[in-house]
Amino acid sequence: MSVNLIKCGIGNIGSVRNALNQIGCETNIVENPNQFNDNFKKIILPGVGSFDSFIISLRYSGLFNEIISLVNNRQFSILGICIGLQSFFKTSEEGTETGLSLIKGSVVKIKSDQDIKIPHIGWNDIIVDKENSLLTDIPKNKFYFAHSYCVNPSFEENISAHTIYDKKIPVVINYKNIYGVQFHPEKSFLQGQKILKNFIDLC
Repeated sequence: MSVNLIKCGIGNIGSVRNALNQIGCETNIVENPNQFNDNFKKIILPGVGSFDSFIISLRYSGLFNEIISLVNNRQFSILGICIGLQSFFKTSEEGTETGLSLIKGSVVKIKSDQDIKIPHIGWNDIIVDKENSLLTDIPKNKFYFAHSYCVNPSFEENISAHTIYDKKIPVVINYKNIYGVQFHPEKSFLQGQKILKNFIDLC
């Protein structure tokens, strides 16, 4: 069992890899389309930085179209983390690049009527809106966030959990074989490890 862990852009995937190792999952580091492990149809797409730079890196490496094909045509399951989740949408207010368009909706700037700090950095509770395999038996609902933008799915049923940072922010997304979290499970202790394990254990 070796999950496909995508290395893209300036992000350091070491913490994600370590978290996966701690739950007994080996990683297959993917930097180009020829490196995917077809025997274990799971992809984890972590990311940091800006929307445009991340999408450009995916295109430059040849991974952009390959991810779309594997997810839409070959039933690979994918988990996006932070910018990885945001890349699933077509547009972002952060830039002009076109995303993977795996889920209908967009990425928007966090807006507040109060004097709260942007970017949103730190620990927040998540509120579960509907049952989701990712959220099964998590020991705590508190996760670590670091972001200035959030996703805005077109359909409410794609939102499995949200947090409140002055306003409601969707933080766990699911559409068919596509999963995403706005927080960083790799930095969220046992509850984050459980999120990763739940994804690995998906049928």
